Amino acid sequence: MNESILKLQELLDRDCKIEKIYPSVLGSDAEINIVTVEVRCPDKNIHKIRAYREEAMNLREFIRTKNLDTK
Repeated sequence: MNESILKLQELLDRDCKIEKIYPSVLGSDAEINIVTVEVRCPDKNIHKIRAYREEAMNLREFIRTKNLDTK
């Protein structure tokens, strides 16, 4: 599994919630080279996860299949 997915899963296991995803997960996968996910935790800290190229596509697919998109 990709590092970005493992980091996201770790934060979600700590009851953190996805706040923003750039670009939107529901958009087209065409030309997606970078994905940024902002996650807010119960302690009010915001974590940013960035994934590039193939890892970005895998992260978007992980969010889609887990139905984690907030928008």
